[in-house]
Amino acid sequence: MAKTKIEIGDILLFLSLLLIAFLRLWKAVDWFSFNFDEEYQAFLAWSQVLNFHPIWIGVSASNFGFYLGPGFTYLNALLFKISSGDLVSLAIFSPMLGIITSLSVYYTISKTFSRKAAFFSILIYGLSTLMNIFDRRFWNPTPIPFLTVWLLYSLYKTNKDSRWFILTATLMAASLHIHLSLIAFWPLVLYVVIKNIKKISPKVWIFSLVSYLLIISPLIIFDINHNYDNLLSPIRYLLSPGQIESSFNLSVIPKNLPTIWGALSRIWFIKPFTTIQDEMALGVHGSVTRGYWPLSVFSLIILVWLFMKQTKDSKLRILFFATISILSAYLIYPGAAAEYFLLGFFTLFTIVAGIFLSRIPLKLSSVLAGIFISFSTFSILTINQSRFGLTIRKELIKETMLIIKGDPFVVEVATIGKTDYPQYAGWCFLYRIYGRIPIKCQANNYFGWILNEKSSETKPIYKVVISEDYEYTSVVKPIKYIHEGAYNIYVYSINQYAKTF
Repeated sequence: MAKTKIEIGDILLFLSLLLIAFLRLWKAVDWFSFNFDEEYQAFLAWSQVLNFHPIWIGVSASNFGFYLGPGFTYLNALLFKISSGDLVSLAIFSPMLGIITSLSVYYTISKTFSRKAAFFSILIYGLSTLMNIFDRRFWNPTPIPFLTVWLLYSLYKTNKDSRWFILTATLMAASLHIHLSLIAFWPLVLYVVIKNIKKISPKVWIFSLVSYLLIISPLIIFDINHNYDNLLSPIRYLLSPGQIESSFNLSVIPKNLPTIWGALSRIWFIKPFTTIQDEMALGVHGSVTRGYWPLSVFSLIILVWLFMKQTKDSKLRILFFATISILSAYLIYPGAAAEYFLLGFFTLFTIVAGIFLSRIPLKLSSVLAGIFISFSTFSILTINQSRFGLTIRKELIKETMLIIKGDPFVVEVATIGKTDYPQYAGWCFLYRIYGRIPIKCQANNYFGWILNEKSSETKPIYKVVISEDYEYTSVVKPIKYIHEGAYNIYVYSINQYAKTF
């Protein structure tokens, strides 16, 4: 009987992995979302492809004025180098990392808790529509789940072998190249260090310190040459006189709590026929799936269960404090707290939920898992992102270039009301890669400094106007109108449109 159970479990795991891989890679290129943040990162990376040189910082982190390390920029540049700038490499890398993270969840939880807990954890993480959607973008927060899983595992392993602190130090340093939300792990890391301090050999201390300093060395070099401006910027922000919104305090909890309450539901269910643009509130979009209180309550029950069980289980205690640390930091965060700041929490919660399901009656957990799998699969397969995705944008650019050919042109992304280019971004870099470099584009106002390109004195022959989800009106008739997906492209002859310039 035992052999039969193991074989059934292996078959279920194999089928689950196939489903996870299929849904993660489903329309990976068609759905790839390329927006302002991605374009910013892409320009930084492309500058390395065109002219490789050491850089000491990457993109800025939130509103602290702190710049992350350049690690993610180098990764982006490597993928661009391999693919000659084709964003397909980014579109494939993100879901592939999601698959690797799913496998990491199974491996680490099976080694730390049980195969049953690992099975439910990989199901929830791998099949969550919300986590699937996050993996349709390539930007700095993308590796947060992967780092979170291995940070947690390294802390578990340090209790038996202090050499794992070297991995902990490495991952904490790497987080400064990814996103500041992982700083919330520091209190737990220090607790585990103090708890095991007598076991840590001088050799481990040295290797841990060297690993940490080596990985953050670009930031150190930058600060040495800039009067420690980057290091001190978060401190200046928090100490800004008369700015209550700059202080971590309890008064901001009512502002941030609704996002957490909704997130406790969204990890389980995202409405069918939605778009990534809406669910991530990208640009002018924001029709996100609202939280359903029964699902939020269910998640809350799981967290309460974790709190009760962690008092007698040291492994659950580490998981509890890791989860609560991220939640607490989010609750008292004074700035604009976006949902993606909770990526580390989402990852940990899928593990908590997996352990919870493994400890309730199997019939009940099987029914709950079946319902979750059914709804998630349907939601993912019905996502209507293709109309905003990379494939359609590439096709539109190619059609445009058939008209423009080798003549100089400018690109204008039409905006509505008080919106500006950041709400409709991505086009300037996309034209650079899949068409030709426009002599003028709104992105130059934001990213022109990166490539240090001089303004062209060449007079354009054509003007390309792009509108998203609405028809652009002009007194001048375009020589060509193209419509695909959510986008309208109008090609004008400058001779007809002379007044614009």
